[in-house]
Amino acid sequence: MSDVDSYILYDWKNNVRIIGEFSGSIISKCSDLCNSIIFSDNINISESEGIHISQGLWVGFEEVLNNRTAFSRKLDYDKNTQDMDLEYSILIPEDVMQLYDEGQFSDAFPYTLNLLHTAGLYLRDPENKINHLNFFKGEILKNPISLIMNGILVADRVVIDHRGDPVFYDCLIVGRDQDGNLKVSYEPLANVDDKVVEYIIILGIEELKI
Repeated sequence: MSDVDSYILYDWKNNVRIIGEFSGSIISKCSDLCNSIIFSDNINISESEGIHISQGLWVGFEEVLNNRTAFSRKLDYDKNTQDMDLEYSILIPEDVMQLYDEGQFSDAFPYTLNLLHTAGLYLRDPENKINHLNFFKGEILKNPISLIMNGILVADRVVIDHRGDPVFYDCLIVGRDQDGNLKVSYEPLANVDDKVVEYIIILGIEELKI
């Protein structure tokens, strides 16, 4: 993974807090019960007013009628008022984003499934587990977001292989190394054992148009 210390805007674990207004491709991980994620193009970090993100895309799982359901919705985040705190916020370097943008397939790529609404493909939960991996085996799904052990994986496509493991294409990976330091990388292909996956959410195209 790349050395991105200068792109770490906030890291609760390592006591990093860079004061200022930042714009670009920003990924923030929340320290709530479902380890939700906020994608945004802005963040404001100040000494007096805390952390503010306007019009971020908030993605995760919530409990609806005693079931866990994937969601994605717009969010104005204010650290002083939100129930969940942030674990970290990182600004993805422009060269990494360029690799990610260049690696994406055309929207006209054949046999690709675009889900209308955001859906949970997989959730590791002892009480409300979700596992649709076998159902979508061999299919190409667009816009997956996955929480994996010690990290976040954002990809253009995911395919479930013959073993039932997800294979991600054109990936941004953000996570901690063995020393607890945040790193970011781009990978054109990532084979992930389902045993290290916490959840996989497929963003619906209707939510992406908001």
